[in-house]
Amino acid sequence: MYDDSQTNERSGTNKLVPFQSESQRTQGSIPRPLGRNGATCVAPGPGLALGYDTFHSEFSRSVMISDRAKSLNRQSLTIDIHNHMMFEFAIRQQAYGEKDIFDTVFAPRLQTGGINVIATSVGSNSPCLCNLTDDLVLGSLEQIDMLRIEEQSSKCMAICCSVDDIIAAAGQDKAAVLLAFEGARAMEGLSGEDSMVLLRTFYRLGLRINCIVGAARTMFADGMGEAGADAGLTTYGVKLVKEMNKIGMLIDLTHMNDRSFFDVMEVSDKPVIVSHVGVQAVCDNPNNLSDEQVLAMGKNGGVICMEIVKIEVDRDAYLKGESIDFNRVVDHIDHIVQLIGPDHVGLGLDFDNFTHVNNIHRAMCPAPGSIEGYYTGIPEGDHMLNEPKNDSEAYVIAEYLVKRGYSDADILKILGGNLLRVLGETIW
Repeated sequence: MYDDSQTNERSGTNKLVPFQSESQRTQGSIPRPLGRNGATCVAPGPGLALGYDTFHSEFSRSVMISDRAKSLNRQSLTIDIHNHMMFEFAIRQQAYGEKDIFDTVFAPRLQTGGINVIATSVGSNSPCLCNLTDDLVLGSLEQIDMLRIEEQSSKCMAICCSVDDIIAAAGQDKAAVLLAFEGARAMEGLSGEDSMVLLRTFYRLGLRINCIVGAARTMFADGMGEAGADAGLTTYGVKLVKEMNKIGMLIDLTHMNDRSFFDVMEVSDKPVIVSHVGVQAVCDNPNNLSDEQVLAMGKNGGVICMEIVKIEVDRDAYLKGESIDFNRVVDHIDHIVQLIGPDHVGLGLDFDNFTHVNNIHRAMCPAPGSIEGYYTGIPEGDHMLNEPKNDSEAYVIAEYLVKRGYSDADILKILGGNLLRVLGETIW
């Protein structure tokens, strides 16, 4: 999916260019990543006058970024396929009445981290992801509305519904924002109706990624919280998967129990993702993927996306209070690559430690430590990696991959190329 015929104007090295639309290929335009190569999107605030390379020397706390890693960060269209900015966005807008929130708060973080594309959760199975309301449909609509209003005045973001939209946003130095659900209860409708009306309505509003379960049971399938029941995809769920394939919505299998996971694999005729996860062979957390599931993802053509949540990266070290950095995540990547190759790894950071929302399990769940009636526990201390600690430090990931011996081509795939391929095959 990469064209190595272009030259990087800043580094003089071959520039690997992500998938482009036909019009861009014929016009010869190269999409520029967010905030680089003289970006025009610069929001006011502390530190934002710094250039890209200055950011990377100023903010890196323990990892020296090599010229090779810097070049890879410039070349890549980096995708974080599981972003939770709406936790804090909603609070800043509704409780504090702030304006231009994306441009002043979130764009600088993404620019610093070198992230060009995010998929942000605008709805879920729980009030904590639906603007703190039990009416999940209304809460999801409210959050989509917030972003649509923000987009009208933003100089730094564009809500994207296709790969062409993503490339166009990058070419304008804007963050490409994809709308996603983490749990599909807002699509269920009336019990017994098995209607696709809400799915198609959310699609028309811009939703392009749907994580079918959150933690427990939906009308479509069972999550990890119902693993003991060993139930899988319902007939309604089969209908949902087929309709998502048909209309162009990417399926996310995160949080599914084994039966639901493999049922979707049998039904879907399009690639799928697991947006934020690890592998059990490295960290024996039941939320992580077994080798059988990893092999199924390879056969499907999908992408397994790495997160920075300690308990799913190295649970034992986390419980002991030990420091954990991205080297341990690379252990997960190594295992996946050994099983199915480098074409099936991406990033889904799952960062949720914001200024006003320090961990949803403490701050925003209906009962502390419980989501959807399923007790997940309350993380002790800071549950994010020590490095990268948040999305503004994501630029270090390239350096960790360089040090572990990955080729430039494979690093570019992991940073975003693999996900861009799957998006091109699913949401068009």
